[in-house]
Amino acid sequence: MTSKLSWILFVPFTAAAIYIRLAQSMSADGGVFGLSGMMLDYVVIGCVAAVFLFALIMCLADRRIAQYYIPHRNIPAGILGITLAVVCAADSANRIYLDLTSGNVEALEIAEAVLLMLAAIVFIVMGLTHSFTNRESKHFALFNVMPALLCAVRLVRCFVDFTTISITLADVTLLVTYIFATLFFFNYAVTISLAKAKHAVKSCFIFGFPAAAALLSYGAGALASGFDTTDIFGNATAVEIVLMGLYILAFIIELTIFVKDKDHVIIRTEDEPEPEIEEEDPETSEAFVVTGLDMEEDPNADRPYLTDEEVEGYLYQVVEKSDTDREDDIAAEATQSDPGDFITNVVKAHSYTDKDKKTKRPRTAYTDEIDEIDQLIIDITEDYEE
Repeated sequence: MTSKLSWILFVPFTAAAIYIRLAQSMSADGGVFGLSGMMLDYVVIGCVAAVFLFALIMCLADRRIAQYYIPHRNIPAGILGITLAVVCAADSANRIYLDLTSGNVEALEIAEAVLLMLAAIVFIVMGLTHSFTNRESKHFALFNVMPALLCAVRLVRCFVDFTTISITLADVTLLVTYIFATLFFFNYAVTISLAKAKHAVKSCFIFGFPAAAALLSYGAGALASGFDTTDIFGNATAVEIVLMGLYILAFIIELTIFVKDKDHVIIRTEDEPEPEIEEEDPETSEAFVVTGLDMEEDPNADRPYLTDEEVEGYLYQVVEKSDTDREDDIAAEATQSDPGDFITNVVKAHSYTDKDKKTKRPRTAYTDEIDEIDQLIIDITEDYEE
């Protein structure tokens, strides 16, 4: 599967983006290598874009990857998910507390705080799922989209904040980070919910690699340059961004290892009934139909050939044969030729001779056809026995 080849550009370009962001944080004016801070921001965006384009090409060329994926046990993803849930819950509680105590309530701030709490529930559920079981979280299909909504609200807040400042001071990398994070978490929710989608698994690769690159590079630079030692909750957003990037990276590693191709995945939906086995009609079936037998009865037990139950409902007539009819039947059976032939010829039976009466056996066509020496041996043997 060519989707897995996306790692080729992801590793070096992500490392380069992280290095540039860390170098920016150590510089007073944000310029490194003779480039200004804005130019370095666009270099980081170029690295993320290169990762995205290469992953897009590799995934579009992949015709074998399956449409569905069931999450497997992933301890690193479980630990990161639970840690991210704790940080999101703490950040949500702090935001709600500050808004209520200050009296300055903003709609986007409250929406972000609520979505942080809901996303924390999703991450803790997924963290426990990754840690202890490999069953799919299909029952949380609508709830799994909360992280994508959180990133979307933060993206809107970025646009709102950028309208109040100069474009030269705007951090464009943060916009790119939340764009790819929103797209990834939406397709991630579709994938883990086993919803009907054509390219959900591919989209996790397409948007997951650039999202991880952007989140890790931006979060590392934000923590290195602006870590707040006085207000610990001031670093919550940067910590959440780094943990999101690590969680996405852990999931992509799991997806790369355990994803299947189309030939190894059987799709069976619950709304489609299972195929029913049609019973054969006794009138049209070519198999033998046995009636009148009690299945609970021992089949090897001695029982009469015909019983009243077996012939009930059939028209039949009992005819008693006379002695003459029985002798004719015996003579007809004796005159039959080789029973192995498909068509038998009836040969007229010979009358009894004196020698036949003496030997008590009838003359048949078979005895007429045997060799004379064999007949002589038979006659001598019969005379000797008498």
